[in-house]
Amino acid sequence: MKRSLGIVFVVTLVVCMAWAQAPQAPQGTPAPGAAPGAAPAQPARGGGRGPAITPRIVTFEASPASIKPGESLLLSWATEAGTPSIDNGIGPVPLRGTIKVTPKATTTYTITMGAGVAKTVTVTVAGTTPVGAAATDAAGASGTMARIDGKPDFSGIYGFTGMAGFNAGGGRGGAGAAAPAQPASPFANLPAQPTLKPGVRNQAVPNPAGGTADCLPLPADTAFGVPYPFQIIQNKNYVTLFNEYPGTFRIIPIDQPHRADAKDDPTWMGDSVARWDGDTLVIDTIAYNGRHAIGGIQEPSESFHTIERLTRTGNTNIFYEIIYEDPEKAVGQWRASRTFVGDTRPGVNKIMEFVCENNRDYVPLFGPQGPPPAGQGRGGAAGPGGAAAPAGGQRQ
Repeated sequence: MKRSLGIVFVVTLVVCMAWAQAPQAPQGTPAPGAAPGAAPAQPARGGGRGPAITPRIVTFEASPASIKPGESLLLSWATEAGTPSIDNGIGPVPLRGTIKVTPKATTTYTITMGAGVAKTVTVTVAGTTPVGAAATDAAGASGTMARIDGKPDFSGIYGFTGMAGFNAGGGRGGAGAAAPAQPASPFANLPAQPTLKPGVRNQAVPNPAGGTADCLPLPADTAFGVPYPFQIIQNKNYVTLFNEYPGTFRIIPIDQPHRADAKDDPTWMGDSVARWDGDTLVIDTIAYNGRHAIGGIQEPSESFHTIERLTRTGNTNIFYEIIYEDPEKAVGQWRASRTFVGDTRPGVNKIMEFVCENNRDYVPLFGPQGPPPAGQGRGGAAGPGGAAAPAGGQRQ
């Protein structure tokens, strides 16, 4: 047995030595049999970037393809590596999705992904004459603001498709962009920063995670400062806010009092109730637990209080302002504001699932030096407003 193992070892050693001494093709040399002038083989996964992916339309279908006047159908599509758009008033759409349409006459829909990448589907409406794209009603167009029980309906998805930063007036398009028009507000003249009481220390505690990257809940306006969207779902008795990151929610009763024990059991996002001031929804929040900086106060006291005001500035956008006060640490009130742009792309009807995997900051992951510079590693890039991308999480 030992003699057999020795023979196998010697043969293996000889083969390895022969392979090592054989001339190797230099890096970047085309593989044997490749056509002259062909590009060298791309490195394996992890060894470099491969060739750019060409935008393509995988599927574009109508179901059903034939309908009677007044009936509806579903357009569905799947695309890759581009920005798809559908004509007949639909406009830009997600890479994959569906949309319900009700054409008045036989119509040909075209989805495009740039020059030369297009696909069409024709929907036959019985007894009608085919029309061109320009003659078809724009899908979902409406000049009337949605309302519930006579009040504005804020239901929708916001935040990720463009939002003006607090007090800066600039959107995602770059610094210096014109600030959106602001509706009248009784708080418009408040300062943008708190005036601390004498002797109050308000020193920021260094946080290698970037302040919003440790998967912990984020209070009020801080929850809107990360590069992920949020969704509002509303009825006449409640308004609910769902933040994709870090997967938190606020259920806010309308025209109801705060919980009797709210201050005895403070929470990350506080206890919120809402009321109407004309067409402006006013959200009053107390009982923050003080574990997260908010409004420029690093460690809010038990008396910290916010008033949020949501006002429609059109059929899809919301003007948002928040008024802060902390009687134990600051003098008077101060204010911040921004405009949220609604995501009205067809087929976009909900935010996505985001899972924080480890609920840790960057110290255990990268050591005391913290995360790598922007763009040089997991979680290194900062989002709008300087918020770091979350650590240890994934969008499902």
